[in-house]
Amino acid sequence: MDEIIRDFLVESHEGLDELDKDLLSLEQDPTDSETLKRVFRTTHTIKGTCGFFGLSKLESIAHVGESLLVLLRDKKLLLNPEIATGLLAMVDAFREILSKIEADQTEGDTDYTALISQLNCLQLKEESGAGLKLAEPSGTEPVNPPADLPLDTLGGIFIRKGQATVAEVEAAARQQHTGDPRRLGEILVEQGVVRPQEVVEALKEQAETRSAVAESNIRVDVRLLDQLMNLVGELVLARNQVLQYTVTQQDSALAATSQRLNLITTELQESVMKTRMQPIGNVWSKFPRVVRDLASVCGKQIRIEMEGTETELDKVIIESIKDPLTHIVRNSADHGIETPEARLAKGKPAEGCLRLRAFHEGGQVNIEISDDGNGVDGKKVRAKALQNGLITAEQAERMSELEMVKLIFLPGFSTAEKITNVSGRGVGMDVVKTNIEKIGGTVDVESKLGQGTTLKIKIPLREMRC
Repeated sequence: MDEIIRDFLVESHEGLDELDKDLLSLEQDPTDSETLKRVFRTTHTIKGTCGFFGLSKLESIAHVGESLLVLLRDKKLLLNPEIATGLLAMVDAFREILSKIEADQTEGDTDYTALISQLNCLQLKEESGAGLKLAEPSGTEPVNPPADLPLDTLGGIFIRKGQATVAEVEAAARQQHTGDPRRLGEILVEQGVVRPQEVVEALKEQAETRSAVAESNIRVDVRLLDQLMNLVGELVLARNQVLQYTVTQQDSALAATSQRLNLITTELQESVMKTRMQPIGNVWSKFPRVVRDLASVCGKQIRIEMEGTETELDKVIIESIKDPLTHIVRNSADHGIETPEARLAKGKPAEGCLRLRAFHEGGQVNIEISDDGNGVDGKKVRAKALQNGLITAEQAERMSELEMVKLIFLPGFSTAEKITNVSGRGVGMDVVKTNIEKIGGTVDVESKLGQGTTLKIKIPLREMRC
């Protein structure tokens, strides 16, 4: 059971990451039916599985969220920022509960009544100005199965084979109460919709479909990969000793064998390292949500663009740069990009742009984070550093514009006038610089007042172990 729960947690977290991205995408294009169907399927899967494990709190939130998504899917409601905020709050609640389950096998003591009420209220909102309208139900049952019911599920198989109607499958699903597909089959048998043999055949077909997918991928514990990496490191050292010994010998057979050992060890080393490589997009996928929430809090309009999401780094490097990159993105949204009113006054579009770019060059990964905001005022930075005693008056007098801008990397430096949830606590770019340098990287800044700022980071491709 522990293994099953662990798989549930891993798959659920992966699903929540996709939910974040899909909901942000839907906010930009509420009519994207394919994305909406994916959101519905993911929520439905989480709801069904948590019912199977008896996770009542998680199931109750998923249930009301799914009901809202049904209205959106059936075009009875149109998604707007208010609904998107409610659904993103649902995703956050999912994460919080899953983290609690992972920590102590309970759903925690947090009360989610307010969230459930919020999601319920969103279902009932009538049209009033910019509000939403519930469309009148058609009263007719669709002839074809809905696209959000995959045809490789048990109910989908019955529908595809003409053994059950959409209405019969949906009615049985409402009575299912668990994620076990066999229960759906049992209900349909009890109702006389399908025969027991048809259930057996459908279950077999479903299992064969899923096994074909599962055979092409496996989950491997990171600790096992670390152990494998360490063993390869030891093998490399042994290989080097053998090669050094072979040089002193005149045995041709030994020389040929040692060269063969050298080739195999090198290929094994490269293969093991590739298993730990991950695309930087795994980290960047969190940023659209971060930017969206910050823009909402700060009253700004910010568009995020990404280039090079497929650029790969070692898993350890990926984990090491996650927090520094997040801090830079938050800084750009909070300090860099201006409010719509300020941008319009400067002749800029109301919507600011935050760009993330990654690429390989010279055996390193280059990451650039740039914004088209106000830029860094070097003189203001210098004055603040002087005021806080971080530099002397003599040093300040001799500084170039670029040197003034780079003062943002001094420990404890902040230009924020007040402490908020976003900034102003004196823990800033110095921590970013320190963390990047810990993994052998460098960080630099370029800025033009009134035009924007670019942070440039160079880091090694992988953690050098062997």
